[in-house]
Amino acid sequence: MNCIRTFLFSSILLLSLNGNASPSKNPLLKKGWAALVKDNENEAFRYFWQAHEKANKEKNTVDNAEALLYLGICSYGSSLEKGLQYVTQSLNEYKILEKTDREKALIGRYKCLQLISTIYSRQKKYEEAMKLSKEVVEGLRDKDDKSGTLGLAYNNLGYLCELKNQKIEAGEFYVLALKEFEKANNVAYLPGSYCRLGDIARERGQKAISLDYFKKALALAESSENKQAQVTALLSMGKWFIVFENDLVQAENYFNKARVIAIPLSDKSFEIKTIEALIELKKQQEDFKEVSALQNEVITIKDSFYSFEREQIVKSLEVQFEVSEKNRKLELLSAEKEVSKLTNYFLALLLVVLVIVFTIIYFFLKRINKRDKQILKTKEELVNLMEEQKLLKEQQFQNDIEYKESQLSAVTIQMLEKNELLDEIKTILNRKELTSEKDIKKLISKYTIHDNNWRDFDNYFESVNKNFYTRLKQKYPDISSNDLKICALIKLNLSIKEMASILNISPDSVKTARHRLRKKLQLKTEENLTDFILSV
Repeated sequence: MNCIRTFLFSSILLLSLNGNASPSKNPLLKKGWAALVKDNENEAFRYFWQAHEKANKEKNTVDNAEALLYLGICSYGSSLEKGLQYVTQSLNEYKILEKTDREKALIGRYKCLQLISTIYSRQKKYEEAMKLSKEVVEGLRDKDDKSGTLGLAYNNLGYLCELKNQKIEAGEFYVLALKEFEKANNVAYLPGSYCRLGDIARERGQKAISLDYFKKALALAESSENKQAQVTALLSMGKWFIVFENDLVQAENYFNKARVIAIPLSDKSFEIKTIEALIELKKQQEDFKEVSALQNEVITIKDSFYSFEREQIVKSLEVQFEVSEKNRKLELLSAEKEVSKLTNYFLALLLVVLVIVFTIIYFFLKRINKRDKQILKTKEELVNLMEEQKLLKEQQFQNDIEYKESQLSAVTIQMLEKNELLDEIKTILNRKELTSEKDIKKLISKYTIHDNNWRDFDNYFESVNKNFYTRLKQKYPDISSNDLKICALIKLNLSIKEMASILNISPDSVKTARHRLRKKLQLKTEENLTDFILSV
């Protein structure tokens, strides 16, 4: 029974050391991992070896360390010494990586330690295996481990507690392992974890709970095409039927199905487990002839695992690992002292630099603040000055307008007064009979409205009413110069009498002119001429 549990535990570990079915960004390692999950060890080994050679050629320490680690995972099921050889080389590569990427090197080291712990478990070096798994737990417990290594370390500790008959502690470790696997959804080795908890529940007589765990394990193993996990789950199901249903036929069906799947696997420990399960079953059936035949098969398979030469290699590699670990610890102690010393110097220097920097920043900011205040003050004065200039310009513009309006009014009044005066002269002359009457009237008519008066009027009028004449001409091209004069006088809001006096015509003539103007402007009857002109 202990042998079966050892192989069960090691099979779970075979799928370990990187979660979520993808160990790295390296395409060769990805392909190798995909093949390994489906138990195609030969194909996986080929991809891992290609990755190892490529990394060596490119001097890529990260990829080389990972490739060697996965070569160890892929190899140890069929050859413990090869697995230990590759993982030791990987450990050395991660040690080199410490100089450039300490965090990644540390995670890689824990993965290697867990694989070595697995190999030690197969060699029944349980104390060494427990020591390594505890180191892994201590190192990864407070980290966000997505590789599954922490869960596998918990699983290992649970298994080792089982060997010591510490059932409660074992169950606690298995629960912790399951939580780690479920948290990261690591379908590669969740089946194994479910099987371990199912075994404990079965031993406690928990029929429904144990069956539920085994069914979960089998379903996950089949969906992920994980043949090793399928073997484990099928064996657990067979044992369940023996314990709770005493159905030896159904149990034998499960064991035979597991054996068919296990035979092609390169890791012969799975085939051994299926044969040992059948041996126990045949003993209960008292089929001792079949028991003997099956035992001979187990012996033949086990003999292929061990030889004197392999044991020597394993011992050599173990020594190499132990020496490497001792040297590493000495280097770490020395490095820690040096780092501590350098850290103290650095902190003191940093403190001095910070004081100097903050002092410079303080005076620099103070100077900038003073300059900004001066700039702000200057800007405010400039804005005030511009405002004053603007007001002066507006005042000047208003004065110009008022002056021009006064000039326009003066010219208008002057014209009005002049024409009124001349009208009175005409009236007086009309009362007298003088021989020169005709000549005087002609002279008065000649100078009644001089062109210069109208020219001055137009200039002042246009300066006050910009483009008034232009707008009218553009909109009404047929309008005459006399019509424009009428419009200008209307714009000045003069009465008909005043307009008649300025133009030296009768009020009726002004009315007639206004009437003609309305037609040219195309005004409707209800529209007021004065309002229209004022709006232009």
